[in-house]
Amino acid sequence: MLERGNAGDAAMTAQLIGHPPRPVSQFIADAAGARAQAKLGWLLPVLRYSIVAVWLITAVVSYGLYPVEASYALLARSGIPDALQPPMLYGAATFDLLLGLGILFFARRRWLWLMQLGLIGFYTVVIAVRLPEFLLHPYGPLIKNLPMLAAIWLLYELEKR
Repeated sequence: MLERGNAGDAAMTAQLIGHPPRPVSQFIADAAGARAQAKLGWLLPVLRYSIVAVWLITAVVSYGLYPVEASYALLARSGIPDALQPPMLYGAATFDLLLGLGILFFARRRWLWLMQLGLIGFYTVVIAVRLPEFLLHPYGPLIKNLPMLAAIWLLYELEKR
């Protein structure tokens, strides 16, 4: 068998695929692009699920894992009247929950990415103005919005139209 070679006649393959087969060296014309596409295939879901986790955990924490009275105090310092604090707290928590679930279950999410960009941008501005100590907080709660915004923007740009 070694004396006869190990390659068959390519005519049958050419007939099957409608053109002569390419050499192995030409299988992938853009190796860097193919590598990036392959990485995005598994990295984008990881990024998407991590953002889902942020929204869902934020909702659960806001519903009561974080002391509700402390949440009301933050809302009061943000200028929210006492009567509106419960609906604002639970409304925001429900909105966070719906964003997380929407990302998880909707096939088309471009509008959800835009909503998140707007919401995080709004929260960031309000907190920076009303609670400026969070700008210089050692844990950087507002500064961490920057990579979150960048990640959501990336997901928006890469989402199928």
